[in-house]
Order: sequence, then C-alpha cells, then structure tokens
Amino acid sequence: MQVLEEPAFWLKTGEHDMQQSQDGYLIIADITGYTAFLSESELDHAKDSLRDLLDLLIENTIPPQVISRLEGDAVISYAPEGSFQEGQTLVELIEGTYVEFRRALDLMVLNTSCNCLACRNIGNLDLKFFVHYGRFALEPLPAYTELIGTDVNLIHRLTKNSVTKDLGYHAYVLYTQAALENLGIPELFDQLTPHVESYEHIGEVKVFLLDMHPVWETRKHRYHTVIESEQAVYVLEEEFPIAPALLWEYFTKPEYRAIVLGSDSQRIEEIKEGRITDGSVYICAHGKNKIEQTIVDWHPFEQYTVKTPVPGGGFNYTTTCLTPDEAGTKATLYFGKTQEGPSLIRGLMNYGNRKMVKPTIIEGLDAMKDLIENDINAGKIARQPKIQIPADQIENALIKSLVQA
Repeated sequence: MQVLEEPAFWLKTGEHDMQQSQDGYLIIADITGYTAFLSESELDHAKDSLRDLLDLLIENTIPPQVISRLEGDAVISYAPEGSFQEGQTLVELIEGTYVEFRRALDLMVLNTSCNCLACRNIGNLDLKFFVHYGRFALEPLPAYTELIGTDVNLIHRLTKNSVTKDLGYHAYVLYTQAALENLGIPELFDQLTPHVESYEHIGEVKVFLLDMHPVWETRKHRYHTVIESEQAVYVLEEEFPIAPALLWEYFTKPEYRAIVLGSDSQRIEEIKEGRITDGSVYICAHGKNKIEQTIVDWHPFEQYTVKTPVPGGGFNYTTTCLTPDEAGTKATLYFGKTQEGPSLIRGLMNYGNRKMVKPTIIEGLDAMKDLIENDINAGKIARQPKIQIPADQIENALIKSLVQA
C-alpha cells in the first residue's frame, strides 16, 4: 500500500493525528442498480463482476484526485485546492471515468455466456458521481485516510436523494453550487439541470445534474486521428515528474503550449460550452505570422492531435501522447509528414520541419521541464500520490456492498 506523504501541518486530536482543515473538492463515485441483479445462489458471479468494475473505478481515480477509502460499491476521493489549474480537468476526469465504466459494462454484456440472473442483469448496473467543494480534514487511520468535516457529511447525505424519482436520471454527476462556482466554468451552469434536495438539520441544498447517458452516446463512437511513428517526420520524448492530468494542463493551456512550440504567444478560439475540445483552434503567433492549429482528436490525459495548414494547400498532424510511468509521465510528440499539396512543397516542409522546427521543440520541452520543476519547488503544484488499495480492502468493500444490496 502506498503511504501518503506527510502533510506540513497536523493537529493533535485524541488518539490520532489530524491534518489541519483545508479547502478542496470531495468526490464520490457510486456503482448502483444491482439490487435486482442479485440472488443468493449467484453471489459469486455478482461479486466477480462488481470486483472488475470497482477495480476500474480505482484505476481511473487518478491524481489530482486522491482516494480516501472505499465504502461498499463507492470510491471516495478528494482533490485539494491548488492540485489542478483548470476546472475542466476535474470535469474531464469524471466524464472519462464514466465512459470507461460504460465501455467495460458493454463488453461484459457482450462477452458473457452465462444465463444466471446476475450475469443477465449486468447491463442494469450504472454509475453516479457526487461533487462538492468545501472544507475537510484528513485523519490517517491504519487502513485508510478518513475525511472529516461538515462538508464531508453533506456530500454523503447527497447520495440519498430524489434525483432518479424526480428527473429519471439513472447515471449522473451531481454538482453542488459550491463545486460549480469553484470550477470556474460559468457555461457549465447552462448545461445542467437545477434541482433541490432537503435534509433534516441542513435544510434545502441546491444542486445541478448532468445526465451521463448522452455523454456516453456522444463519446462511444468518437473517431480518433492519431499520428504514429511510421507516419512521423520525427518523434520527441521527454519525462516529467507529475501525473498525466497535471501535465495535460501544461501541454494544452495556450500560454504553456507557446513555450513548447517556441511561439511568441498563443490563444485558443472556438471553445465549446466553456471547454477546449474537438474543433477548438490554437492561434500560434510567430512575429506577424499567425498559424491556426485545429484540434481534431481530444482524448483528455492520454492524447490529442492538431491539424496545421501549410503553404501550398497541404497540412500536417501533430499528436501529443502522455503515458504514466514510475517517474511521473512520459510525453511523446509525433510530428506528421505533410499531406496533400504539391510534392515539392511537401518535401520542403518535411525537410524544414526536421532541420529548423525540431531543435526549437527540443529547446521548448527542456524549458517546459524547467518550468514545471520550478512550479513544484515553489509550491504552485503538488505531486499527489496515486493510492494503491490493498486487495483485502477491496474484498471487504465488495462483501459489505453485496450484503447491503
């Protein structure tokens, strides 16, 4: 089991040490819908399926999210204030986890040949998320790190709600108003359904819901445009000491992207509903020249591809891939060969790319690495640990979940 790095400030509380209260996001991912999926004689099959799905949730709860503990079929995590720079990062993490969950669920349904009730009803399982922003403290216990505080109590209360009864949503993200306001994506309010829950001793709580079924329908057939080694003029790699989701922010924010590409400045246009995505356009300024790079493939925290026009009517693709490793993340940049246009122009562009652009990118990657190291040393970003959950904790959570169903 990986041990959390010791925080800087601690308060003594009885038998345990408790970290000083801090602000941040509280997140619960909760597998639901399996009460009808169980029968006493089929618990082994149900347990195997739930274990696979719970393992998937654990694997996809990555920094800046940090797992606190498991609670039955739910993964409880947090993201301290300042652990990511863009609200879109947390939104993409949650939506990406749901897409992976649904993809795994569909494969289970497709591949099962068992006719027992549990296996036939796998498709009835689904996933809900609860996101709140507030204050909490961490209390290290022998088996896990407990979250403590009034806001922690609130998010747990919100898991018992009337959303499905009132709105008909079976898979959703529930954001509190505090969470949405701190994400800094005002356009997100317009995409969500407002709702009110009421609890004894708390009163009314205004929340906002995103139905996840349309998200899955939109993404499950998304086409990927990716440049690979054999299609590239050249390939560059660099290691960075932070997690993929944090490095993604550095590689996609215009001001940081300008460092890698050696441009005077960059800005982003065609942002959709407050978020960078497929179809968004980077405008790279090199003196008086402005180059448009259109995002044609956007797979957060793993890879993205831009299409760049070149003189003479051609274009090329550049794919940036991020791969987690023991040191943090390996970034691999594939610079594609020029396509279409006159053959002479294509040859000149490929030659210029290798001889003139490549040294600039190498220098830019070095500068980016220095910037990230400086930000870490200055405390601007935190290297959140990836928590490894012991097998016995997963087993205990499964047993508790099945007994309660």
